[in-house]
Amino acid sequence: MKEKTEENKLVTIVVRIPKYKKKMLQKLATKQGKYESDIIKSGIDKELNLQIYKDNLDLIIKELDSMLDAKLDPFIKSQRKINAKYLRTSAVNTYLLGEVFQKLLGDDMSKQFISILSNARKKANYYINHDTENMTKKDLYDFYTIGEIYRNE
Repeated sequence: MKEKTEENKLVTIVVRIPKYKKKMLQKLATKQGKYESDIIKSGIDKELNLQIYKDNLDLIIKELDSMLDAKLDPFIKSQRKINAKYLRTSAVNTYLLGEVFQKLLGDDMSKQFISILSNARKKANYYINHDTENMTKKDLYDFYTIGEIYRNE
């Protein structure tokens, strides 16, 4: 208990400021109905609190980051589920179309379909795995006009 009272004991600090700041301090104290010393103390408190926040900024950022992750996690999971359902539906449709081609049109058309599907898969994989950040505008245009980018295929 004695340590706490010792820590809270008031001490005197001498601060020298220009006269114009002393006049500003007096006006502010009068305007706020406070003593000049109270305004100086609140200024010191604000500066110390700011330094405490700066010193703990990494901890604050980590805490905010974890809070954001917790809020975004359900959304991200829902988007993954939607993507998985779309991918499953797309795969079923592709294989179903292949089976229909084979049943209705025979082996020749089925082989053509498989060839077209194989080329489409190559193009899709190229599209998904390609880094578009460092492409020139011409290459980017060719890339998005599907087919032109594959002239060396």
